[in-house]
Amino acid sequence: MHVQSSISAHMMEGVARRIALRLGLLWLLVLSAFVAALCLGARDYGPGLLWQILRGYDVSNPAQAIMVEMRLPRALAAVVVGAALAVAGLMMQSLARNPLADPGLTGVNAGAALAVVAGLWLTGPLTAGGTAALALTGAGVAALVVRALAGQGDSTLRLPLAGAAFASLCMAVVAFVVLLNPEARNIYRFWMVGSLAIANGEGLIRLAPVALVGIGIAIMVARQVETLMLGDELGAALGVNAGRVMSLGLAAITCCAGAAVAIAGPVGFIGLIAPHLARRVGAGTGLTATVLLACPLGAIITLLADTVGRRLVRPAELPLGIVLAMVGAPVFMWLVRRILRGEA
Repeated sequence: MHVQSSISAHMMEGVARRIALRLGLLWLLVLSAFVAALCLGARDYGPGLLWQILRGYDVSNPAQAIMVEMRLPRALAAVVVGAALAVAGLMMQSLARNPLADPGLTGVNAGAALAVVAGLWLTGPLTAGGTAALALTGAGVAALVVRALAGQGDSTLRLPLAGAAFASLCMAVVAFVVLLNPEARNIYRFWMVGSLAIANGEGLIRLAPVALVGIGIAIMVARQVETLMLGDELGAALGVNAGRVMSLGLAAITCCAGAAVAIAGPVGFIGLIAPHLARRVGAGTGLTATVLLACPLGAIITLLADTVGRRLVRPAELPLGIVLAMVGAPVFMWLVRRILRGEA
């Protein structure tokens, strides 16, 4: 018995060491992508400028001002949005037991879109802070409605179906409003694409803690979600309350996806692709470790996609949502093909 316990403890220590090593390497890649996002864009700057800023920021220097006041908030927003959407996607796929699920199936994006369009219709043009507040509020209300519609029972079917039904209703109302209000249509069209150009430091300070709360909830509930992935009946036999776990999981998705939508608009594909990469990197580990690995992977994807979008058509730029769609659509089709072949 003592020998078995020693072997088990040794194996767990080895797994923890491997996870820590992979996390360290991934966060080093995040740092590299972050520096690239600061240095590259419509005009490229060398790492020497970054070193000058670290030694002493000169607000009168135009190059330093661009890097600190424009690119730094944008890069920080990319890290927050990428990590949040990766965790939201992972939790959604785990709760729905569907490898092709994404946070949009909870109705969060549609609820945020409806709230923003309603605000544009009722009050006219909104500030960036006002848009973010409405988006986050709409996402929260959508999550509550979807949770009430899902009720108790098998989350595999109830949660995605309730989310899809509510999202369809929201988008129908959105279409009606934007047809009646040309001004709202023009603003909504830009916001709906998803872009980090609308991110700002003040909004990031307010919304990043919301995303961190969501990630914290996901880590806290990951083991219970993993148990439910074996089936609700087996989970109940092991003492897991399926309704409570689904509510906490949905809260994590709402905080993460709601904060991301409020920062950058409804950005797609990160919540679909990053969880699959996290499972590959963390093969043989539990869901808690996969959540931790998903954070830097989502951040890397977002930083690289935004940097590419700023360089492809400079001095103009491609919004983040378009770049991710260009890359994500082929990846999505590849995933579908693998799943249909029974390889995923």
